[in-house]
Amino acid sequence: MEEKISVHDKPRGEKVYAYISEFKGTKYLHVREWYLDNNEEKPTKKGVTLPLDKVPALREAIDQLMAKEETDKA
Repeated sequence: MEEKISVHDKPRGEKVYAYISEFKGTKYLHVREWYLDNNEEKPTKKGVTLPLDKVPALREAIDQLMAKEETDKA
């Protein structure tokens, strides 16, 4: 697994990380919640995994949502 980037610290100590991994020759982007178990970080089932070729569509969707949010605030 490559480097995990912290996205969000949750109140009960869990953390949300973004990271990239490879499985059977395909690279995936993960956004997943992790928890501590005996001082060892472990992933939960709470999260999403996308093949890297789908990331541009996710990025576009996020940009559209953020633009709508900014418009709604005005």
